[in-house]
Amino acid sequence: MADNITSSNLMESGEYSVSVAARVIYQLGEQLISDEFVALAELIKNGYDADCTLLEVLVDTQAVTEHGVGRIIIKDNGNGMTKSILTNSFLRISSDFKKKNRYSPFFKRRALGEKGLGRLSIQRLGTHLTLITSPRLERLKDIISEEDKNLCEKYNTHKLIIDWNAFKNETGDISTVKAKISDEFLEEPSYGTMLIIEGIRNVNFWELDTRLKTRIRTEIFGMMNPFEQKVAKKFRVKISIDNENFTNEKIDETVLDIMSDVKVEFSLENLVLDMTIFQRKRYKDRLIEKTINSMKESGFGEFTRKNEYVDGVTRFTFDLSKPIPVEKFPYLDHVSLHKIECFDEETGEKMLITANPGDFKGVMYVSEQSSDALTEGLSVLQRNEKGIKTQKELKAIWKAATGVYLFRNDFRIFPYGQSTFDWLGFTERSQKEKSNIFKMHTVSGYVDLDSMSSENLMEQTNRQGLIEDEYGNNFLTIMRDIITLLAFRLDVNLREELNVNGKNLKDNKIHEVFTNDKNVVFYRTIEVDDENSTMSQINKAVEVIASSPAVDSETQKAVLSLKEGINKLIQIDTENKQRFKQEATTFEKQIIDLQSLIGLAGQGMIVEALTHELHRIEDNIKEYAKETRDIVNLNKDQYGESAKFLIENQDRILQEIIFLQQQLEHLEPTYTKNKLRLEELNIKELLQGLYLGAGPMAKKAQKDNIEVIIEGEEFVVTANKGMLITIFDNLFINSLYWVKDSDEKRIYFKLSADQKQIFVWDTGPGFHPDIINVMFEPYKSMKNDGRGLGLYIVSELVRMLHGSISVVENHKNKLDNLYQFQISLN
Repeated sequence: MADNITSSNLMESGEYSVSVAARVIYQLGEQLISDEFVALAELIKNGYDADCTLLEVLVDTQAVTEHGVGRIIIKDNGNGMTKSILTNSFLRISSDFKKKNRYSPFFKRRALGEKGLGRLSIQRLGTHLTLITSPRLERLKDIISEEDKNLCEKYNTHKLIIDWNAFKNETGDISTVKAKISDEFLEEPSYGTMLIIEGIRNVNFWELDTRLKTRIRTEIFGMMNPFEQKVAKKFRVKISIDNENFTNEKIDETVLDIMSDVKVEFSLENLVLDMTIFQRKRYKDRLIEKTINSMKESGFGEFTRKNEYVDGVTRFTFDLSKPIPVEKFPYLDHVSLHKIECFDEETGEKMLITANPGDFKGVMYVSEQSSDALTEGLSVLQRNEKGIKTQKELKAIWKAATGVYLFRNDFRIFPYGQSTFDWLGFTERSQKEKSNIFKMHTVSGYVDLDSMSSENLMEQTNRQGLIEDEYGNNFLTIMRDIITLLAFRLDVNLREELNVNGKNLKDNKIHEVFTNDKNVVFYRTIEVDDENSTMSQINKAVEVIASSPAVDSETQKAVLSLKEGINKLIQIDTENKQRFKQEATTFEKQIIDLQSLIGLAGQGMIVEALTHELHRIEDNIKEYAKETRDIVNLNKDQYGESAKFLIENQDRILQEIIFLQQQLEHLEPTYTKNKLRLEELNIKELLQGLYLGAGPMAKKAQKDNIEVIIEGEEFVVTANKGMLITIFDNLFINSLYWVKDSDEKRIYFKLSADQKQIFVWDTGPGFHPDIINVMFEPYKSMKNDGRGLGLYIVSELVRMLHGSISVVENHKNKLDNLYQFQISLN
């Protein structure tokens, strides 16, 4: 075979360079930067890494430039760049500059952008870049060369121009594309960096609709610390899109402090944990007031108090490199921190030490959120001239801050702090253990990780949580099983101290009792009437009088009449007990009838238990599909005509994953773990989100071409979201079933804010006369395969929310059937 080789097909032996086509810039941009918001987030992170305190984004979709329609200006007041940083780092895709300089030179911020994606993000936003930068030498002096310093004395401003269209060349090499750099000296340079991006690639993306505004709030400002910072290194972002301005919605921490009934401050430094828990006087006064009211009902109407309650301050200190003293804290005996293996520098021997997650500090503000608590908080805020006038404003502030966030250098680590992620286990403790103030809707706060010492706390690749290795597990254990548990136990103890042991309160021999802290003493004012004792005493008195020789005939006759009356009372009592026994038997029969609900409850529990696993599976499938799509996309030539088919199918898989996520998100509020959580809910917004948006129920209606109409005024109720979703979903599913064969397919929700009522009806056949009087009872259904439990469950849940559901008697349809539900919510 070698004999057939001719000189015409031989190449000279040697070494050859690997070249890269210029268009790879566009390919990488499309694959690594999914959309404009991802690009914008990367550029904001770059400004943060550059030690800026203010970053401004100005989007002008109407501007007409020589490079196309639209202009985006991103300006920061950070460190700026020297000529060598500009040429060796900025112009080098995926440079190692931030790996070598892991912390910013001035504020020592940990670098957020580590992949060199900033340049690709700029290209994703527009076709032409003008970059103007002026470096702050006093900040950069330790990381730049003498040559840079000398050059900066001559030139303090650098301008770079890149035409991204040059990278579209199908055959050109990347090295043939050049950036133009010019240098100048300005008397008053604008320190920092300004990007001028012209020729916006996707002008329609920036159309200011509800979708875009929501994404700005959640994806841009949602990744930054909302708590007002009083330090020099604070980081602010301002965004203007076609002259409409957006900025961080800051949370005034002093308002939360004043509002709080309990405040928990904590810090970890070199594995030494310090905690201080403040319990406000007004919180103690409310608790003792509850005890006073309860004691009045038990017959102890008078009380005296030895001392007024005062603010309580409790401190804890633990050296977590050593075992926790369980003899003093027996409820911490389950806490076990992970160890890592290392070498003793003196002996050279292996040893085990506690895996240190790094230093952090934080605070939790806790407000009972009762009407009395809000009234007191509002009063204190007004005395402090905070400008808050109503409880509604106060509730809105608290709602915006609810959750315990996790930050590293003021950037959020998701999903910590989200309302659906109870990472500190408040709900579980509220359900399993004694009554306490710590619940998901009553706690606000944050944990601030020290960037330099918390390097071992790594985030998952999908940016959704910490990797739960030795360090991640130790951090979560310290937060959940030590800090939160100590605060929880202290609250439980306080409630017990301000309560009275009620075992012997019915004993008439006891005339005074104390709270467990011995501070308040209660005095009996009403005797407890014991039925058996009273009847016995009356009978005994009657017998004595009747047998007395001194009693005349008239008195004896009256006594015998009294005895007859007593016997009649005993007979009535016996009949009552028999009736109660019959009712108990009927109740037992109802319990037996409801046994079939156990199967449904069991299925629900299994689904709830599987949710975590389903989230893991969906994440894996999503990652696999993305990787497969990206590989096929990079090797289109190899896959030929099949490439398009394979990529489209992977996209369909990703879309199905989104639908699965929506289904799970729809179900999660209804799970048992969330059943005790109350929150303020705008009913109209809730209904619109469920049945007009992109959720699973809305899609069911759209699939069958059923129109959903929601009208009337908005109103807010305090309720459990899961219960409301279950109520409305059952009614909605019922309507979907009955309306599907109608000529006009509509489902209506009408709201009346004055009475807090919701009217629900559809264009189906209405309520059949045979079921109208029993439709809210279990096992009553007109469906062929119906269980007859939907409306029963709805009525029970509405009752649990202190509301009512009924059929509107004066509304009949063409079939002369009643058809409209009326739900009243208090």
